[in-house]
Amino acid sequence: MRQQVEGPVQLAIAYSAPTLAEPTPPETTLARLEGEDAETARRLHSAGARISAVIPTLNEAANLPHVLARIPAYVDEVVLVDGHSVDNTIEVARAIRPDIRVVIQDAHGKGNALACGFAASNGDIIVMLDADGSTDPAEIGRFVAPLLDGHDFVKGSRFVKGGGSEDITGMRSLGNRGLLLIMNLLYGTRYSDLCYGYNAFWRRCLPHMSVDCNGFEVETLITTRVARAGLSVAEVPSIEYARLHGVSNLKAVPDGIKVLRTIFGERFRRSSTSRRRDPNAWRPTFDEFPRQTSSEVLATRTTEHLSGARRGVKAV
Repeated sequence: MRQQVEGPVQLAIAYSAPTLAEPTPPETTLARLEGEDAETARRLHSAGARISAVIPTLNEAANLPHVLARIPAYVDEVVLVDGHSVDNTIEVARAIRPDIRVVIQDAHGKGNALACGFAASNGDIIVMLDADGSTDPAEIGRFVAPLLDGHDFVKGSRFVKGGGSEDITGMRSLGNRGLLLIMNLLYGTRYSDLCYGYNAFWRRCLPHMSVDCNGFEVETLITTRVARAGLSVAEVPSIEYARLHGVSNLKAVPDGIKVLRTIFGERFRRSSTSRRRDPNAWRPTFDEFPRQTSSEVLATRTTEHLSGARRGVKAV
């Protein structure tokens, strides 16, 4: 059973991405952590590696309190990439986590959102998370360990021991298995899952991935390009939870067809000359909100406390 946290405006203009601060001293982070989280933080500090979590959003205000509250303390940077939400997604995110970086994607779709997030992030390790509560940030340490052991890319799998899904339908499961079979045959891989978006990788993988699609086929595009590049890939068990609130934008049949086209298209694609010449050719443009000042954070929290007090008085 998952615990949920409750959480609530300010717009701005684009500015250049700031650099990350130095890794948090182990005595500071470890004092707040225990068990596996403390071990992950210790290993990250020893390796001098910093983590960025990239979270695409589109009207996810109701889900963000749960998701952001579960991000481990050893994650150095959270990049929220918003797809022009019409609810208060950005306001909720900044109220819960004032240090969050908010990027506005330059087009539409999950693929473009991830590309913008990758381009904006500064971490040595990048983790892909969903904003709907289906991927659990508490599992990040499970993804980081193989990277620190020497792998380039780590895929989450719902179909290995310890993994699972509360959300996948029979039709989607059947489609995933069929597409996975084709993927493994064409690329000589032995993956156990294909259409799952929980992944982590070293920053050096970005030129190989060169994300240049817009839709939900992005996970397959990344997987095929990582395979073609001959990168070292590990799979770890992961549990996919049901979306907490709202309705998914995924359309099983049309998106499945896009995935199939991507598998074949990438397998027989010639290597891009422009990509070899300029490893940053894939990078999209994006706008970013300036970070909140300490006075703005204080004002937001004061407003929240006053609102809560008023609700309490009305209840009495």
